[in-house]
Amino acid sequence: MAFTARRIRRPVAVLAAAVTAAAGLALSPATAPQAHAADATAVTITPNPASRSEAFEGWGTSLVWFANATAGYSPELREELYQKVFGENGLNLNIARYNVGGGNASDVANYLNDGSAVEGWWKPVTQAQPGQPASNLYKPDGSVDATQANKLAFLKAWNPDDPASYNPDADKNQRWWVERLAEDQQITHWEAFSNSPPWFMTKSGYVSGQVNTAKGENLLPEAEAKFAAYMRNAVELLEKGSGITVDTIDPFNEPNSGYWGTDINAATGKPPTTYTQKQEGALIYPAAQDRVTKLLAAELEKGTTDAVISAMDETDPSKFMTNWNGYSQEAKDAVAQLNVHTYGTNDRRRVRDLASSTDKPLWMSEVGGFWTGNPALGDSTSGWDRSNITNGLGIAGRMVNDLRELEPDAWVFWQPVEDTYKQEKADKGWGSIYVDFDCNYEGREGFSNRRINDGATLDNAKCKVLTNQKYNTTRNFTHYILPGDFLIQNDNAKTASALRADGNGATLVHFNDTPTPEKVTIDLSRFGAIAPGAKVTPVVTTKSPLDDIEKNALVKGTPVAVDTAAKSATLEVPAASVVTFVVDGVSGVSEDAAPVQDGHSYHLSGEASGKYLTARANGTASIEELGMDAAGVAPQMWTFNAVGGNDFANDRRWVVSSADGRVLTGNGGVLNGSQSGAASLASITLEQAKATPSAQWIVTTENGKQWSLVNAGAAIALQVSGNQTAAGASVALASSTGTTATASANPHQAWAFTDIADLKLLGVSPVEMSTPVGTAPALPATVTPVYEAGPGKPLAVTWTPVDPASWQKAGKVTVYGSGVDPYGQTFEAVLTVTVGSYIVTDPTSVTVGVGSSVASIQALAPASVPGQIADGPARNPLAVIWDWSSVSDSSLQTPGTVTVQGNANGLPATLTVIVVDRVPVANICKDDPTTTATASYTEGSYIAKNTCDANASTRWSNWVSGGRAGDNLSYTFTRDYTVSSVTVTSAEKAAQSLKVQYQDASGAWKDTSAGTITGLSLSSPATVRFDPVTTRGIRVSFVTTASYTKIADVAIAGSRLADAGLADLGRLLVNQSSVVGFAPATTDYRALTATATPAVVGYPLDTNAKVTVQQPTAENPTAVVTVTAPDGTTKVYRVTVSTGKDACKSDGWKTSPQPVFANQGQCVSSFAAGK
Repeated sequence: MAFTARRIRRPVAVLAAAVTAAAGLALSPATAPQAHAADATAVTITPNPASRSEAFEGWGTSLVWFANATAGYSPELREELYQKVFGENGLNLNIARYNVGGGNASDVANYLNDGSAVEGWWKPVTQAQPGQPASNLYKPDGSVDATQANKLAFLKAWNPDDPASYNPDADKNQRWWVERLAEDQQITHWEAFSNSPPWFMTKSGYVSGQVNTAKGENLLPEAEAKFAAYMRNAVELLEKGSGITVDTIDPFNEPNSGYWGTDINAATGKPPTTYTQKQEGALIYPAAQDRVTKLLAAELEKGTTDAVISAMDETDPSKFMTNWNGYSQEAKDAVAQLNVHTYGTNDRRRVRDLASSTDKPLWMSEVGGFWTGNPALGDSTSGWDRSNITNGLGIAGRMVNDLRELEPDAWVFWQPVEDTYKQEKADKGWGSIYVDFDCNYEGREGFSNRRINDGATLDNAKCKVLTNQKYNTTRNFTHYILPGDFLIQNDNAKTASALRADGNGATLVHFNDTPTPEKVTIDLSRFGAIAPGAKVTPVVTTKSPLDDIEKNALVKGTPVAVDTAAKSATLEVPAASVVTFVVDGVSGVSEDAAPVQDGHSYHLSGEASGKYLTARANGTASIEELGMDAAGVAPQMWTFNAVGGNDFANDRRWVVSSADGRVLTGNGGVLNGSQSGAASLASITLEQAKATPSAQWIVTTENGKQWSLVNAGAAIALQVSGNQTAAGASVALASSTGTTATASANPHQAWAFTDIADLKLLGVSPVEMSTPVGTAPALPATVTPVYEAGPGKPLAVTWTPVDPASWQKAGKVTVYGSGVDPYGQTFEAVLTVTVGSYIVTDPTSVTVGVGSSVASIQALAPASVPGQIADGPARNPLAVIWDWSSVSDSSLQTPGTVTVQGNANGLPATLTVIVVDRVPVANICKDDPTTTATASYTEGSYIAKNTCDANASTRWSNWVSGGRAGDNLSYTFTRDYTVSSVTVTSAEKAAQSLKVQYQDASGAWKDTSAGTITGLSLSSPATVRFDPVTTRGIRVSFVTTASYTKIADVAIAGSRLADAGLADLGRLLVNQSSVVGFAPATTDYRALTATATPAVVGYPLDTNAKVTVQQPTAENPTAVVTVTAPDGTTKVYRVTVSTGKDACKSDGWKTSPQPVFANQGQCVSSFAAGK
């Protein structure tokens, strides 16, 4: 299928090796040693084409410093640099951002970094004329004028509408690159942006910001209109003079970031010419941004350029949203494209939701940085070492996270080319490509002026182009996710994915930043079709040596065929690598990939609560248990009607209506500049809702599995209030949040969708019970329904009466029942009860740590074992008495197993004591992804899970106006931990006191021995130590009387038992009869049975192990029983079954579990008689 790209709409009003042997590549001796497949970490990646973004515009860069610094270099050096940045074998960038320079006054000596002093487009005036001051900041004698009278006079005289006010030949250096790119037709989108207004429009008189002693806003209010005109005219001169068409104009760059400033030498009153100040920059607050945006929109209306406004290139998404919420609606409407940087990464999802709700393109328009080497990956600890793979992995991680969470239409580098000298001397690794920025000083052309000044030889000072590992890894993205492709989501936090432009094929870019290889399975089941010959080709980048820095970049591996039955392909990739998986032969979207379909009705269940979105009569919504009857489920049925758009677009809008016709609506969020809002039901028509953004919802995902509902008017998500999970909790709206490390959404914002059309009742699951002769069983009150979509919530059932005499003799008793589900569908149920005597028990186990005592094991040992009656599959608990004579404390000091025998109702019983090591855990919530973090109350997006990421910048908060008496954070685990301390890191506001509690076996919360902790502060974390407790839950209760607290981190420390590796069966049954001659160590058996397809089951010695059975069939008579131990160890048992009198031969008669034959003749006679 083919898809169309979104176009910018002009506002109407104001406008360790290569892939290993599995992929067919050999290892290079220079790389890390190959690990065996068994050592590889298993990873599964499931891309979902039903989460398709708009067409991706591509990859880009700002020109700025590197273009300004290098345009005058030798043709050979310049061409090499050009090819590295824009060439087909280089970064292959197709977007360029041109910096409209501000430019300092003519008499201000250059003090900015090499390359960063970009010439302005205003025409310098060297000699003052009547009515036209010179373009000087200082007095004629060069002294500083505190009043800056000449600056203000120049501003007053400068006419932005007079062509004579401009220098059409300005900025030759940067424009050489512009014109070369135009000649090659390399750029598909030109953007112009400003770092600072010209000097005479600033308060300080300098383009680097206000003076550092009085930092603040630097754009003069009286210069705002002239600045807007300056931007428009500069762009038009650029278009005319350099032969390009500028698509977007951003008049700002990080305008609300407080670091812009100009150092002043106290002795001279001027900036020191030490070249330590970085660049042009200006602090411009949101109110001024709003005014300039509207002024620029008016300028563009009267100009010749077709460019539209982009804004506002803020440092991070949080500041971006602060700025945006300060804009008037007129200014918001004038912005055609949203630009944000990701030097900070919080609130990417907020900007994503804003872009979707406003239907505006979104760019990640600038980021850069470096990552110091990691010796565990074979790196040095230097920041400058160009062979450090960690730097390449770091930028890959940033690109993946930006693509996943921000879903940008384009991704743009700050600048991939950096000054070699500066980076080397500072021991940093910004950029991907290096050249000295001082290679064109007169008389020293082609050599670094600074290096010569440092005493370097001409050979060592010669300018040359270098690259690093970031250059290698970023090309895994820029060469394979192409303009016109569509970003799609997947469920792996280290993978970005895209659908090809024509809808046929996909691209995944995955990074492995660990020292361990990975065995990656790509699950393609969400695609609608997999063609014969479908394949996955890996393209691998690993660490390259310094003397051949691009040696191991983009190495193609042998294609791996897609298993069309399993709908997957598995490949091994090395440690410390970035791999592009090129998937050919997949297309379309599977039926279950998208959560909703137009016109269908659904139940929505909250992920955190498991409860159902329910319409209330009072016009609000809540979460409730699923109704038990028609009246109960009616308010839990929601119909989705599409508001136009492509079927699988990630920003498609839906009207969500309750069963009684009311429409779910939202408010707050960007509508009033907040991060919260209310959900309510409105009595409006479907057509009215389709014209009302607050009555429309965008179904959003960041992993293709969890889905959230973002209100199109408020740009915030449907969420259970206060992150509550109890029935009756109200539902409201809050800013979207999630966890980057696990690629997961806030579980209180994630909803599962059950299509009512799939709730066609197919029947109920059969029920098996067993009871001793003479004992009437207690029949179950409910049965499990089976719908087309799968099992449902248990339903009440009415059983027909049973003759009491039925329980007085051995045999099978069939009981019939009936009932009706909440959707009015009737069902019949069948219960089979096996009546007889107990004949055997199943094995049981207990897992303990090294050094345990016999007494502690006795306390843990089960008081009953599963007992089997006759050949019934059901089990009943039988009280057991264990014989502990075979166990001693000394037998529990090393890992292994100890067998304990017991007696249960006269039957032998077996308990396996599994002794394992104890594994220390420094931060359970961080290290165990199955931990669930909840809070008794939560402020907005400050969710409890934020305290588990070891990131001081993410927090939980219980702030409300007026304060709260106190709240708690609870952490529940899926396994037992022995906890001995909890370290709480407070942020912004510490609680008055705290108490740490643990959950006992009954689920009750108990105080630890630490008691109440006071004296909490922000200066240091509070470590609470206590007597070790073994538990599945820790709770930290805070006292915040009439106040609040913010918590950055809660590190729960202790230990857990290592996962056991026992994968033996304790029993192997055919039709509930033990296989003849079974022993745990023997894995292959024969069994003579009355039918060709008996039921084979197995019971493990370790009750925590998992058993799967591939049952025998007429075509394949061998049952395969796989036991998987908790640590992943597997053991396979096989039972080959046969039937008929011929199978009695060759001692086959001896393998019959039931009946037991005395000889071959008896066996033949039995089959001949049809028994």
